[in-house]
Amino acid sequence: MSDKVDISIVIVSYNVREFVHNCLKSVYEFFDKTIVKEVILVDNNSNDNTVEFVAKEFPEVKIIKNTTNNGFPIANNQAFEICSGEYILMLNPDAELINTSINKLFYYLKEHRDIAIIGPKVLNTDRSLQQSIWRFPTIKYIFADSFYLRFLIKDKYYKDKTFNEIIDVDSVSGSVLMFRKDLMDSIGMLDENLFWIEDVDFCFKAKKKNLRVVYFPETTVVHHLGKSVLKNYNVAYYNKIFNYIKYYKKHYSAFKYVVVWCISFVQVLYKLILFWILAPFNKVSFLKAKATFYTFKKFF
Repeated sequence: MSDKVDISIVIVSYNVREFVHNCLKSVYEFFDKTIVKEVILVDNNSNDNTVEFVAKEFPEVKIIKNTTNNGFPIANNQAFEICSGEYILMLNPDAELINTSINKLFYYLKEHRDIAIIGPKVLNTDRSLQQSIWRFPTIKYIFADSFYLRFLIKDKYYKDKTFNEIIDVDSVSGSVLMFRKDLMDSIGMLDENLFWIEDVDFCFKAKKKNLRVVYFPETTVVHHLGKSVLKNYNVAYYNKIFNYIKYYKKHYSAFKYVVVWCISFVQVLYKLILFWILAPFNKVSFLKAKATFYTFKKFF
């Protein structure tokens, strides 16, 4: 077997040891043995013994152990720096391969040099379809998402598609995302100032170079959505709000940036009032109230 590494599989973990175990187990079970791979785990200072567990159970995994929670984009970039594979697969720790179709994703990208980024069909834990492709966030989309008007923006979520056909899209989910390593020579790595929308930004940079981003449903992967996010709801909600603002500041005019800032502020304000009214009646509303208050303070 050649010493050349075909693909580097990058996993970033934070206090999700059991999911990491299932993720790694599936990688070694379902990847074609003829595909030479390396697996790199970047642990963001977990306190559930993830690092010790992986070192014992999967000694072949390369581990980067951070002493602080550096966040998802920074941790991925740490791994990208040492990847030796021609291809890179970003794989969330709460994602799990369920069959050998992951190999189709690799070979399809390898055979189509005009594709920059490719993502599979993603399923929820119950095997229902998980949203994993989006059009880029226009002001209309942000407004509708903010005020529970998603029925007005079905086109953002490709609802006109069957999700069973290979199609070019604006962006694919970073939960399972594959690309050639040399792509970063032309568009750079993940933006470390963007968290939660770094995958959309990465695809946006590729599309600006007139490169293809493709949804490939012949590969299916299960994503047990948001297990790390649930560890810190305040930060998760803050990131969702403020990274749209950062994204617009980075890519669009000052006027559009201000419009998005205002939409975001009004959204947080009205949800703050709504969830504090509902907080005494259920725990979820209480957590959302705390998260909106945490986020509201960040505007000032």
